[in-house]
Amino acid sequence: MRELIDRLKSCPDREINCFSAGLVNRRTFADLYNDVMAMASALRVAGVSERQHIGICGQNSYEWVVSDLAAIEIGAVSVAFAPEHAAQLSTDDLVAQFDLSLLLLSADEYNRRLPETSAVTTFGDLDKVTAVPIGPSSVPLDTFSLAFSSGTSGTPKAIMMSTAGTIDAIEECHRQLSFRASDSIFVVLPLSAFPQRLMVYIAIWCGFDIHLASIPDLFAASRALRPTIVVGPPAFFEALVMRYRDEHRDGATITLGPEAFGGNVRLALTGAAPARKESIEFLNEVGFPLYEFYGLTETSAISWNTPAAHRPGSVGRLLRPGIVKLESDGEILVRMVPPRSHGYYGEPSANASTYLADGWIATGDIGRFDGDYLYITGRKKSVIITRAGYKLQPEPIEQALCAETSVAHAVVLGGEHAPVVTAVVSVHPNGVCEQISERLNQILDERNGELPPPARVVRLVVTRQPFTTQNGLLTRTLKVDRGAVAAMLANQESTGSELNGG
Repeated sequence: MRELIDRLKSCPDREINCFSAGLVNRRTFADLYNDVMAMASALRVAGVSERQHIGICGQNSYEWVVSDLAAIEIGAVSVAFAPEHAAQLSTDDLVAQFDLSLLLLSADEYNRRLPETSAVTTFGDLDKVTAVPIGPSSVPLDTFSLAFSSGTSGTPKAIMMSTAGTIDAIEECHRQLSFRASDSIFVVLPLSAFPQRLMVYIAIWCGFDIHLASIPDLFAASRALRPTIVVGPPAFFEALVMRYRDEHRDGATITLGPEAFGGNVRLALTGAAPARKESIEFLNEVGFPLYEFYGLTETSAISWNTPAAHRPGSVGRLLRPGIVKLESDGEILVRMVPPRSHGYYGEPSANASTYLADGWIATGDIGRFDGDYLYITGRKKSVIITRAGYKLQPEPIEQALCAETSVAHAVVLGGEHAPVVTAVVSVHPNGVCEQISERLNQILDERNGELPPPARVVRLVVTRQPFTTQNGLLTRTLKVDRGAVAAMLANQESTGSELNGG
């Protein structure tokens, strides 16, 4: 991965622009290179050696990127913590559990923790820090980082990311998406999520600008920075749909192309969660084409729609022939060569069930092919086993509910999460719960008519409570956390607050 640092020198005038508090902080790649080399030198002086673990924890910032690249430069293994995940462990536990020689924190994180150990410091403040003298990492030699899974199915797992696999993923993206020197990519989800770091690496490798922001600044930052490439979860773009529908309720013609995300976007990709077909079709109609793709941190991108070949409702065509096979139950297995990751750090049981023989990875997703196009139909772990023993895949019902424009999120619960099969629907603030409930009950009646009695949704709950990362109902990558929604439902029912039953 050190070649990535060298590439900064080949395009010194390209920029990394960071939006915060309404201001844009502009740095050139030449500045970034100098800052990375200075920090790499300071890390060595502090006692960090090749293949030792360096923890990084904080919100998106220029300093986060410098810290990550400095770890690459000295051959250390970065461990990228999401603040909300790290908050569940003490500083000492973080250092011990992940064999850290050093832990770098944002100023906010440092002030919250006030650590006493000399192996913990803030980004860039390495004058008085002393690394813990831990031996070289036990991870495979090709591993350059531990990146955490989203955690939608439980505690996030640390994935051992491959150098060769990451470089191959970068080059494959460049070959198929035809990046330009004039491009600029918008990175707004947390850098602790590996796909966001991969976007930074792609920009450096291919020599175009990086625009860095955080989720609360999504629209303000995009207007100020005017990216040409936007990659994000469906929630990004569905917020855009709702915003423009609200602004054009009088029937005026809507044109998003010149305005959305700064008016300079030429390529918009969405993944990480199922996108609403209706939203993609709406955006296409109003001049803002959106293309859905499919991938995992463990595998990188697997398939995608592109301007040259796309089908709404699908996740596109495979990046390469032969990288996917379907099990008898429909589960998608993926094999990338070279592999993008080497397994989960310290998780032997999870490795055994995910990293299979002959290089195949079990995704946990259920899918089907229609010609060359791949469709995701559900998650194995989302299957609800009703009290009568029937196995229900909730995603088709959720997608039908989400087709209503007033619906922000829909989750079908049952089994361990609810005594009866229950649909929990969060509506947009301007929605009228009573009117929406009537329409949603009609949708459920239609869906229930296609299901046997043990699998039918027998209860509808409509709420105005939003699903956000702040209240824990969405993960850091904006995926719905089913367990958290079930806990919210149980808690609010016990207190009798903010819920309407149907």
